[in-house]
Amino acid sequence: METEGTELNAATASRPTHPSPLTFAWLYQRVQGYLIESQRGTPTKLERRSFWFGIGMAGIGLGAAALQHWIQPVVAFWIALVCVVAEVVGLAVSVVLTLKRELPQFSRPRETHAAEMDLEFDIWQGAVADLKRFPTPEREARLRFATALRNSMNDRMGLLFGGIQRLGIFPVLVALYLQFRDWKWGDWAGAFDVNLVAGFFILLMLLLYAGGWLLVGLRIRLDTYVNLLEDSLQE
Repeated sequence: METEGTELNAATASRPTHPSPLTFAWLYQRVQGYLIESQRGTPTKLERRSFWFGIGMAGIGLGAAALQHWIQPVVAFWIALVCVVAEVVGLAVSVVLTLKRELPQFSRPRETHAAEMDLEFDIWQGAVADLKRFPTPEREARLRFATALRNSMNDRMGLLFGGIQRLGIFPVLVALYLQFRDWKWGDWAGAFDVNLVAGFFILLMLLLYAGGWLLVGLRIRLDTYVNLLEDSLQE
């Protein structure tokens, strides 16, 4: 009980003070505090960085393989070997950390999920109460702006990616399968055996994938803004 009280007091002390008028900068700080308080099982920095490290090394290996006609075969071999090992290590570390973080929740999933929902609901109500202290016209104006921005982002992301569902882990697994399906142990240079054009497009896809996840993060943040503002306007 003392630990929970200390955490709540620390969270309350870290909340941003109320500006006049309401700003999105203040809303960002308040939502950031909500996410820190509620999402206790978020990925660690090492988990995220190891995942993107593995993806980045795959891109570097593909780029080096695409330039194999312009560099010495021995150099291309060692670059491909280092990239394959680094890619596997990075993704393996990310998977292990993810399993370590998620596995405890599977022992008592329903009870754990219900307890987390109760905690998040209380924190959400506190954020809504903070918002209600601002004048209603200010909240309505920012709700209209955030909603319009979210709709515009949905249209742009649909044109670019065809839907955020395509940014999940499954496409990454499919890409890894296609990359290594004809690979044999010891043929390190063959793991990234692509031509210049194919390497360019694969690197472009990796960059688009990373950019898509950044946009998904912004979209989720916009959804939170809209939901908080809508909830604060309910009587």
